[in-house]
Amino acid sequence: MRKLRVVCIGLGPIGRAAAALALSRRSMEVVGAIDVDPAKVGRDLGELLSLGYPSGIKVEGDGPACLARLRPDIVLLCTASWLPEVRQPILWAAEVGADVVSSCEQLLLPDLRNAELAAELRAAAVEAGITVLGTGVNPGFVLDFLPVIVSAACRRVHSVRALRVVDAAARREPLQRKVGVGLDFEEFHRLKDGGKLGHVGMLESVGLVGRALHLGLDEHLQTVEPVIAEEDLELANGRLVKGQVAGIRNVGLGKREGKILVQLELQMYAGAREPRDVLRIAGEPPVHLRFEGGVPGDAATAAILVNSLHQVVEAAPGLKTVLDIPPPRLSI
Repeated sequence: MRKLRVVCIGLGPIGRAAAALALSRRSMEVVGAIDVDPAKVGRDLGELLSLGYPSGIKVEGDGPACLARLRPDIVLLCTASWLPEVRQPILWAAEVGADVVSSCEQLLLPDLRNAELAAELRAAAVEAGITVLGTGVNPGFVLDFLPVIVSAACRRVHSVRALRVVDAAARREPLQRKVGVGLDFEEFHRLKDGGKLGHVGMLESVGLVGRALHLGLDEHLQTVEPVIAEEDLELANGRLVKGQVAGIRNVGLGKREGKILVQLELQMYAGAREPRDVLRIAGEPPVHLRFEGGVPGDAATAAILVNSLHQVVEAAPGLKTVLDIPPPRLSI
């Protein structure tokens, strides 16, 4: 593996975890870091990551200037969940010929809900000769990529069902806020109806599975409902009281002519019992997989991002999905 020059954009919990992992890889050299938070700009990246030693890399606030000066091979982009919000940094990367791997959930299948923007980014990537990929653990792995890979053992696939149960009490605070931990019932629904609450990327996961397995889906839909705490629970950042919202139950459905062919379910709430990932493919032969304890979310997301960097650099230019490049594997 040739050594990749990496710039990290976005230093929230996932961005910091990915940056720390990239710094530990012999086949990568983190040469820059960018964030809009004034409290982070100017700080040494090693200090920000609590590495115990200075990295010599100062966090910068001017993304275009940083990228133009450093000219990295690839950008690790961990800023937002919605595709319109990552448009600008992707275009910055295109201007300097840097590939992009991003944790943006909608970037998993960008044309599903943002066809015009996806076309713009695809054209920019091809013109610049760069590759852009959205990935992570969910979406990007457990509820979508795994069913696709497992289908290799089947002569035919009739339908796919997958379940992911996650204890939100063990996850980062921004994710807890995203799934409504601690809200009352009315506030949950107000924020949900305003598009400010819930897991992002479920429809993209459904669409990815449907396309990959040639299921001919003609309808993609989802439901998001609160899970209510049945008892008081101590969290790292406070206390969850019985009757408050503990998290969400998010179900994504893919249909063809009214028949459900893909059903993906995410239960993410504080105090969830028996965290697990379960996959069932109805096919010939059928396949059933179960991951006891579930795939760890934050650590696995950072690992998948970093472990995808070399494959993306080596891929043909364009706006890609996880179906278009070789599967990620442990980098060194």
